[in-house]
Amino acid sequence: MAGGDALPRLAVPPSAPAGPIETIDGQGAVRERVEALTRAACHSIRALQPAADAHGRWPDERRWVPARLVVERGTAGEYGSLTVRRSPQPLPCRLVIIDAAIAVAAPGTTGEGAALVVREPALVRRLLCLFEATWADCAPTGPDSPTPDERNLLELMASGNTDESIARRLGICDRQVRRRIAELLRRLGASSRFAAGAEAVYRGWL
Repeated sequence: MAGGDALPRLAVPPSAPAGPIETIDGQGAVRERVEALTRAACHSIRALQPAADAHGRWPDERRWVPARLVVERGTAGEYGSLTVRRSPQPLPCRLVIIDAAIAVAAPGTTGEGAALVVREPALVRRLLCLFEATWADCAPTGPDSPTPDERNLLELMASGNTDESIARRLGICDRQVRRRIAELLRRLGASSRFAAGAEAVYRGWL
């Protein structure tokens, strides 16, 4: 799926200009073009979405086309054909690359203003390199990923369960629950359960 020298052809909607670079003004117009292009995708979709608070409507996980999405906020994971990673750093721009052949790039991070539709192969390859480097930088790492027990404990805590309720669910004593929570807080660098929950969301553990 990585971009190479051989770029697949993309069927461009009749209304879309065929020039190598096109400027689109306005949030609505940009959204419509992105939706049209992603619906026409045949091989892959790659996207950087700086302001996303979830994996959103696009790339659409209901499609069979493999899609990879990097967000600044939200939960990483796999959702059907969509794989989401969360970047530890602010993303440089908004970007969607369809079939490694056409890209929509916007310098802003709010989804407002103009965007460029790029069909020039050399420029698309550069944008592919940007995406792949960003994707690799936010790859999940073992030491910073929660264990299944930690994730289960976090979910029980986030649901408002008391120590006694958690102990019953896990089949352990109250003292063990408090010890596990204390260990979890130390790992997250949190001074309270509320702070631990916020940090867990920030890291994509919840």
